[in-house]
Amino acid sequence: MLSRGRLHVAALCVGMAQRVLDESVAYAATAEQGGAPIGRFQLVQALIADMHTELLAGRAMVVDVAARYDTGEDTSIGPSAAKLFCSEMVGRATDRAVQVHGGLGYLRTTPVERFYRDARLYRLYEGTSEVQRVIVGSGLLRAAGMARG
Repeated sequence: MLSRGRLHVAALCVGMAQRVLDESVAYAATAEQGGAPIGRFQLVQALIADMHTELLAGRAMVVDVAARYDTGEDTSIGPSAAKLFCSEMVGRATDRAVQVHGGLGYLRTTPVERFYRDARLYRLYEGTSEVQRVIVGSGLLRAAGMARG
């Protein structure tokens, strides 16, 4: 059951990352600095591009791992890897979203502030990132023939 929950958390992280990306794109397209939308600044574009790129990777990972989980091919390592990657990814995405929003991103009046706080929980829930690393690493080594011990 933990593996299924970990896959679920990974999917939730993908959804949250999509939302903070959407919020950031909309904000960058309309918020102005010096008479121009902040989305014209290359560093803002880079933050958005990194969020999008990691989101695509996380989404693809969740879809692939879910398919392998459903067939019974991988019910342990894949879900832990997806949970690890996606929970860390959404933490980076929310951090970048706060950065795009500047000082407003840290105020409770913006959705990204709440997501920034909420994203931290995903690195703990259903097993910490450190636990997921142990599961993935030990599982791969056992599959390679290393004895437990």
